[in-house]
Amino acid sequence: MNSILILVLVYNIIVICGIGKYLSYKAKQQQQITDMALGGRDAGVAMFSVTIAITYLGSAHVYGLMEMSFAIGAVALWFCFAHTILLCVICLGTGPWIRRVGSATIPELIGKLYGKKLRTYTACVGAMVVFGLVTLETQTLGIGISAMSGWSLGWSAVLGAAIGTAYVCMGGIKQTMWVNLVNAVVMYTAVIIAGIYLAFVLPDGWQGVTQHYVDSGEEFKLSILGTPDLLVGFGLAAIFSVVFSQSVNQQGMQAAMSAKNEQTIKKALWIAAPINGLFGVFPVLVGLAAATIPEFAQLGPKLAGARLIVELLPTWLVVLLQAGFLGALLSTFAMSALAPATIFAKDIIGANVEGGLSPAKEKALIRRTIIVIGVLASPMTFYLQPNVIPAITWLFAWLVPFFFIIVSGLFWKRNTKIATLVLLSCWLVNLFWSFTDIKHHIGLPMLENAHIVALIALIITLVGNLVIRESKNGLFHSEEAKLTP
Repeated sequence: MNSILILVLVYNIIVICGIGKYLSYKAKQQQQITDMALGGRDAGVAMFSVTIAITYLGSAHVYGLMEMSFAIGAVALWFCFAHTILLCVICLGTGPWIRRVGSATIPELIGKLYGKKLRTYTACVGAMVVFGLVTLETQTLGIGISAMSGWSLGWSAVLGAAIGTAYVCMGGIKQTMWVNLVNAVVMYTAVIIAGIYLAFVLPDGWQGVTQHYVDSGEEFKLSILGTPDLLVGFGLAAIFSVVFSQSVNQQGMQAAMSAKNEQTIKKALWIAAPINGLFGVFPVLVGLAAATIPEFAQLGPKLAGARLIVELLPTWLVVLLQAGFLGALLSTFAMSALAPATIFAKDIIGANVEGGLSPAKEKALIRRTIIVIGVLASPMTFYLQPNVIPAITWLFAWLVPFFFIIVSGLFWKRNTKIATLVLLSCWLVNLFWSFTDIKHHIGLPMLENAHIVALIALIITLVGNLVIRESKNGLFHSEEAKLTP
């Protein structure tokens, strides 16, 4: 084990265990049971804004963007643009709405709108989608550790999953938020310094990188517009899949549910959006540079960028940068593991137990579920190592219909039959779009999963609610709404 990996691990162990032990000690002193899922719903602007920003700075933003820019160029930045739009939607829209209703999970909100059966359906699908995200976060934790240690990706992922499980297991979401605050300072300091430093250590500087793409006839890789096919097939698909799914995904909404109030969420936009949006520039530049240097390019897109950082930067900066990167990945892993654990405890078990689970039993169940998720996610990396960003956008497509039935149910009309039809139709189309050649047969090869699912969900929601008259009013326009202040 080399010195870089040892120092990075020591840093994370001290921060994670130190904060976790402190929060456990405080909870014991106050004779409170740790609220694993929502942390007492008292997160302020600083904690919430950093957490919501870093929750969406996971595998896709760190090593995923290096991998994508290696292959398709600067058009990969559209994934960052999509997340900036997403944070606007969360902080000004879905986040305050969900906090106002007072739900603890997205399936619970859907249950309030459309009944217990749909709560169960969406809980099962939502939990599995987020578990899929956990496996991708595990893979990229493995990439980072592999780049530092030289170990195989599979065994590196096992170590990453163990650290990620510890990240959230002691104190739940409150522990994650405090650790995020520390890691955000480290990560952004390192990224700024590393971005400047790279200009001096690249063999031919950034001018050499530019010249490589010009000489090879791939000048389009230097433009954020790429080619028309890439702009539609990747850029537009990223916006559709990210905005419509992540704005109602338990992974991100759990932070909003834990905020002190609606104003906290709205104010956080001015911190969260810049923190998240600007980060992607660095990994995209690293991926572009790595593809032009033979010794790194031969490693392939998955490891080239990570290895370039380790080899070209001084040890002290690599330690700082990898500690920050690992912190971002661990944060997303932690929130991704906490989300299905919360859904399992509250929507699948708690909702079907008379009187619900006691706080102590819920805490124990969430903690055990997080451990099981970590144990299951790491072995999968031995056998499944997909390209991270395409895999994530495919997973997001399963959640796109949630957005349309939630917005309709809050502000317009609620009809359980229409909502069920929207969900089942979208999921069926998503399957056909994924595993058959139907889009070519019907002449729509340019539409990715997120495009077609969003279109189907919009049409059925609009037409269905216009045609069927016996729908209830939207929750925010009904007398039955039980809103929290």
